[in-house]
Amino acid sequence: MAYDLRYDTHVRPVLGGNQVSRTAVLKVAEARARYAEYGTGRGSRPSNERLAADTGYSVRTVQRADVALRLLGVATEVLRGRQRTRTERLASWRVGDRGRGWASVWALHDDAELARQVAAQVPVLSPHPGGSSVRSSSSRRKVVTTGRRRPAGVEKPAWRSRGGPDPGGTRLAVAWRADRDSPRWAHRYTPQAWARLLAGPAQHRWTARDLNALVRDWIGVKGTLPDSPHRPIGLLGAMLAWHGDDTARPAALDDAREAEELATARARVAAARADHARVVAARSAGRAAVGGPGHTAAREVAATIAARALVRRTHTVAADTARHDAAVRAARGLHPDGGNTDQHR
Repeated sequence: MAYDLRYDTHVRPVLGGNQVSRTAVLKVAEARARYAEYGTGRGSRPSNERLAADTGYSVRTVQRADVALRLLGVATEVLRGRQRTRTERLASWRVGDRGRGWASVWALHDDAELARQVAAQVPVLSPHPGGSSVRSSSSRRKVVTTGRRRPAGVEKPAWRSRGGPDPGGTRLAVAWRADRDSPRWAHRYTPQAWARLLAGPAQHRWTARDLNALVRDWIGVKGTLPDSPHRPIGLLGAMLAWHGDDTARPAALDDAREAEELATARARVAAARADHARVVAARSAGRAAVGGPGHTAAREVAATIAARALVRRTHTVAADTARHDAAVRAARGLHPDGGNTDQHR
């Protein structure tokens, strides 16, 4: 049904020229279901080569069928396959496993949106057919009509008979239901219904992150969690009882680590700002000292030294020039004052 209703809109535009038939999708889904858990549909971990051998299709067709199942919303790739590292391959060889990679882990399930649409179209039938074989008999009492009473199966909430829901538990329930990481079954009850169960954790400053961390710890230890539990309140109560100590918040270590990282980052930013402020202050002090009396006196002293050095260089150059000129005249036989030596004779 999911293939017929959603293939053209959800799968065909994605696959492009590599389409997959309805028969191939069904065969691959049936083959993958044989390797999954019977009760939950999880833990399906056959390789593509194994599915190709079971279905008679090629590996590429199996891959396209997996993509179609994922896009149709009836399968989820929980853990993506990958090649094994050298260390993993050596460890596998020691136990007789010659595989070169790990297969993907899939979970098969119903499409929630499609299930809701189908349930909405099913008419509600009467639980008492008209052709009952039970024969009715008249009562001997004069008045057989009873007064108004609560319908069977409807119980009065416990928090109404005990003075209202716990405020702290209600606030925690509201925050938990509003958190985007919370499970979907958290919305099956109102915050007032959750309040009594969450009153204890709320007294020890639990947050929505703590409840979600508790759910993840439960899945990690127990290995499974139904997508739609029969009684979510009972399931969360079992989780809290399994956790035991309300004073030990499940997300306390994560909060402490993030707080430490935030404090380190803030200290680093503050140190950088302090260094920048010192550099700016030193630069401003240097600019202010340019026109000060000390700098003016230093410039005058430097100018005096430069002038004296210029005078010394001028005299030195003049003396060197005179010596050179005298040496040249002497070599040419000329009189030092510029006349000819033969004329004086």
